[in-house]
Amino acid sequence: MKHLKKVLGIVIFFVILPTAYSASRDVTIEINYGGMQQNREVKVAWKQGVTALEALQSVATVETRKVGEFLLVVSIDGVEGKRGDMAWYYDLNGKHATSVANKYILHEGDHMKWEYTKDVCTPKVTEEPCK
Repeated sequence: MKHLKKVLGIVIFFVILPTAYSASRDVTIEINYGGMQQNREVKVAWKQGVTALEALQSVATVETRKVGEFLLVVSIDGVEGKRGDMAWYYDLNGKHATSVANKYILHEGDHMKWEYTKDVCTPKVTEEPCK
């Protein structure tokens, strides 16, 4: 019985704990192309100081456009937004992002979802992106 407890302790320490710890250090990036391409979800290793835009750029081809002081994502993997029609928006952990992607610093375990959807900001925006 002592031997079994020792083996079980070793398995927990060297197999289960490292797996659980590394899972929380990942960032999940989900991309919904709005029917233009097959959606995908990718896990990447979290790095301290990485922005939402940098993480997206590590898994997709991204085009941006500077609008005033803001850098907006206008295309992901060739799926380009159409001003006033379709645009790229992102959510963090199931909530609408409150910052542009090049300013938001990701945290361990974050789930970021990019979605190509109806542009609801362009008609309303003059100087800053919709929040």
